[in-house]
Amino acid sequence: DLSLTQANKMAAAPNWREFTQERLDAIERKRAEVRAKAVPRDPRGNYKRVCPACDKPNTETIDFCTGCSFPLVEEDLQRQSDNIFLDLIMGKDTGTNVHYRDAGYLVFDDKFGVSDHHLDIIPTEVIEDITFLRPHHIPMLEQLFELGVKEFERRADPRYAGKNLRDLVTAGYNFPVSVKHLHLHLVLPPFRHAKVFQYPRWHSHRKIIDDLRTHGRVITYAEAPQEQAGADEYARAMRTH
Repeated sequence: DLSLTQANKMAAAPNWREFTQERLDAIERKRAEVRAKAVPRDPRGNYKRVCPACDKPNTETIDFCTGCSFPLVEEDLQRQSDNIFLDLIMGKDTGTNVHYRDAGYLVFDDKFGVSDHHLDIIPTEVIEDITFLRPHHIPMLEQLFELGVKEFERRADPRYAGKNLRDLVTAGYNFPVSVKHLHLHLVLPPFRHAKVFQYPRWHSHRKIIDDLRTHGRVITYAEAPQEQAGADEYARAMRTH
């Protein structure tokens, strides 16, 4: 049976294909209003495409919601806080289910999880994104992964009984980011939709570690496209779906 937390997460990621035409029309009317106002952007602001179906903020470079796969357009842009994770680090009650906390790390449920088991693991040190990582960060990155796996093991979901969670889990980072604070996504199947871990934004945990060891920094797919590597990582995740 689903826990109350898992049920709430599923409610937060609706199946928009079941929306009534009236609800879809309301979304389009709101978009038309935004288009008509033509409010200028603040060049210093942090803007996200906020999904009108599930309210998830998404980076402005993508055209679908990574939480529920709803198509996104320019009119969905809204100004956002640069780093909402700082509230969690400071211990503020944001409604987020925090599973682990110490001086260096936090483990919590992704607010817009793409599965019943979708964690974000962050360092309390503010590192904006993967491009700021260097080889001395490798032990920290490995600890992010280990803390996430330990939380999944603690849950003891019977669906994974007798299985090695390390073989099932999908782990990685998005770039560009939706929140300017390094966070590892750790996800167990099945997934709510297939538009997950999308190239070129998704960078696997293993790629990040390998890049740091080989190049001394992360080579993003924006800098050096590797379509086959992206396709292989997606296929690996889908084999567990």
